[in-house]
Amino acid sequence: MERHSAPPAVTDVLAGIAATTDSAVHLANRLLTPARIEHSKGSLAAPVALRALVQQVALELAPNAVRARIDLALEAPQEVTVTGQELLLHELVANLVDNALRYTPAGGAVVLRVRSDGGQAVLEVEDGGPGIPAAERERVFAPFYRAASSMQVNPGGAGLGLAIVSDIAALHGATLELLDGANGSGLLVRVSLPAA
Repeated sequence: MERHSAPPAVTDVLAGIAATTDSAVHLANRLLTPARIEHSKGSLAAPVALRALVQQVALELAPNAVRARIDLALEAPQEVTVTGQELLLHELVANLVDNALRYTPAGGAVVLRVRSDGGQAVLEVEDGGPGIPAAERERVFAPFYRAASSMQVNPGGAGLGLAIVSDIAALHGATLELLDGANGSGLLVRVSLPAA
């Protein structure tokens, strides 16, 4: 049986449709997250192994890192347990890692850290992207707001990732900081949660 390949124009159209569909699904999931957060208020919290959760998210997003030629590393010397809602904490970590991968250029690195610090469980996600100017750091937690530096790198973003992260952090009594990355470049996001 003879095989025929699609003409390049058809292949390009199909690739465009697939990319648009992926973007629509991603946006729909992000738009549904605030409803999940609201629904979860008052739900029973349980012990969550933070290092294991971050490792799971890293494995789920590793194919994206490989495709983008980004080194994705986890530094977590020991397990740290927090009390919370695992599904929402997974969403928090996934949003942070997804953002870091989207804004880090090819050949760059994203480092995930989990550690204990004075009764707090600390999660850090550090990327090699353009960072967020200090003047805009509070504003990026508002839904649909996007820093100018991020629009240049990722014009297709919706501006929901950090708003979702902020809502989930607040629900868990966590503090959220946006800092300069190593050597003053990139972005370091630090989430400090009460340890269990």
